[in-house]
Amino acid sequence: MPRIALTDDQLIIHLNPAEKLAAFHGDVKVNGIAIRGAAVASKRWWLTLGLRVPGTALPGVIIAGTYLWRRDNAFVYWTLKSQPLEITLADKMSPAAKGTHYTRIIIGVPNAQEWADKINDAIVSC
Repeated sequence: MPRIALTDDQLIIHLNPAEKLAAFHGDVKVNGIAIRGAAVASKRWWLTLGLRVPGTALPGVIIAGTYLWRRDNAFVYWTLKSQPLEITLADKMSPAAKGTHYTRIIIGVPNAQEWADKINDAIVSC
């Protein structure tokens, strides 16, 4: 399961080697000023993903990789035994998004509401 780390100025999602292989992606780092908020994803969140380019998907078991849909670029790593945490980022055209390739990140964690609260508290306290 991906590990999330919050530093003073970044959100880092650490993936183990198997997760990196499934997602066709390395660790994800996001500047703190690009984070707009976090919440537990809706019940049918996977319907909003769009086209997987590249990644792995076995419906109901694992969804991993980069997903594109119109102006939305999402990085996803979710497995059946986790709750989806959705982190909304600044639009790619925004100056705050400099260096950020995504408009949202969806990560499967065992305690999505706790992480959402922690991320939202961190962006409010800045």
